[in-house]
Amino acid sequence: MAIDIIIVNYNVQDQLSKCVDSIKRKISNSSIIIVDNNSPDRSIENISQKFPEVKFYPLSSNLGFAKANNIGAKLSDSEYLCFLNPDTIVTEDFISPIVNFINKDPQVGVCAPMLVYEDGSYQSSSGFKMGVWYDFLEASYLIGLIRKSKKQKHLKIEKSMLPVEVGWVSGACMILKRSVFEQVGGFSEDYFLNYEDIDLCRKIEDAGYNNYYFPSYKCTHLDHKSFDKNYELLVLSRYQSRLIYAWLHYNFLQRIVSRFLHINGIIIRLFAVNIFYAGSERRSRLSGYFKALFLYLNPNSQ
Repeated sequence: MAIDIIIVNYNVQDQLSKCVDSIKRKISNSSIIIVDNNSPDRSIENISQKFPEVKFYPLSSNLGFAKANNIGAKLSDSEYLCFLNPDTIVTEDFISPIVNFINKDPQVGVCAPMLVYEDGSYQSSSGFKMGVWYDFLEASYLIGLIRKSKKQKHLKIEKSMLPVEVGWVSGACMILKRSVFEQVGGFSEDYFLNYEDIDLCRKIEDAGYNNYYFPSYKCTHLDHKSFDKNYELLVLSRYQSRLIYAWLHYNFLQRIVSRFLHINGIIIRLFAVNIFYAGSERRSRLSGYFKALFLYLNPNSQ
């Protein structure tokens, strides 16, 4: 079993170095391909010297997560692909058992281990198929109850080694056959950041495959290190991507309902930010939500 691990880097030299180190310690029979999105700190130059055996591909501009990953996939020649964030730490070989699982069933699409935080605690990294119902739950904050229920379920079956069929898994760590990835056209390049993973899983499910999440295997995810606490970018990009997702996968009525739900969700969050955050983080988040609100109120946006 040979697999290419594709990592898209942007300005996270320290995390990337630790990530590559962890892969080399825990994963055998794999090649690492790093695509750098024109990092301003030029971190790719130091990393390429430290790991000469790793394939590096520096881009001349920041093309975003989806395009950069598609470029990485084209540079690969392996039967299997693992898309991995640079802010992850591989603590065990989850790839071999997951690839063995994929081999046993031709209808398996995307697979992923459980993501955990640095302290080992559970991190929400999978969900059911995204649709208007999900939009309602997310906009109304009820999604938190669903995630708590899912957390208990996943932790309960953690020792059973059984996979869970899901609608989507996080792009921070996902494994699939190259043939499946190419069949659905790879990551949709309409997105710059956020929802590329959910979109890919949706396309794969629509093509007749099943996506799986493995609570029994773990990968540490430090979560959003590339943002460097740019909460405005984090918030705005998420809502921009939701509009794109609705445009690509919803019918006309569903798009109208989804937009209405998210406008209400943004307004709720504008009040919540003033309660739960302070200082620069509050200002940054407020700016992101205000920009998202103006975007959703613009009838010419998708």
